[in-house]
Amino acid sequence: MTRPRDPLLTATKWLLRIGIAGLTLALAAAAIAVGALMLYPGKVVPRLAAAPPGTIWWVIAAVIVVIAILALSIRFAVDLSRIVATVGHDDPFQPENADRLDRMAWMSLGVQLLGFVLAPLVGMIATHAGEARNDYSVSFSGFLLALVLFVLARVFRRGTQMRDDLEGTV
Repeated sequence: MTRPRDPLLTATKWLLRIGIAGLTLALAAAAIAVGALMLYPGKVVPRLAAAPPGTIWWVIAAVIVVIAILALSIRFAVDLSRIVATVGHDDPFQPENADRLDRMAWMSLGVQLLGFVLAPLVGMIATHAGEARNDYSVSFSGFLLALVLFVLARVFRRGTQMRDDLEGTV
């Protein structure tokens, strides 16, 4: 007997695929931007030509941090899509999923910490570019997400152990 498809899982799979593709394109664009900024700084961002010397290096540093955030986000989405696939096959309690959740928690923490690096870089760039703005904030929701993922990883590990124990007794 074939189980009917779950529309939520199907939609999630497609949204993750689209998200991974978009993040990959953004990562490629950011990598190209770093090269272009290093080779032609005044032409890529004309405002940088009038900025104080050294501003370009703040911009390049910020783009590199963005590249790291995008890379972690892609890996996060790939791990999530693999978890969703196991749910679609009716077997989510696997040791690999617990490992994926642990990795996703660490990646969430990494993105959050990189946000703490990016915010002052953007502030420095804005100051050097003559835009005295202080509206760059960092959210603490990434820390909460990491905690939830760490707990879920333990739940998945325990669920796997309980299923294995149950199968061993039957």
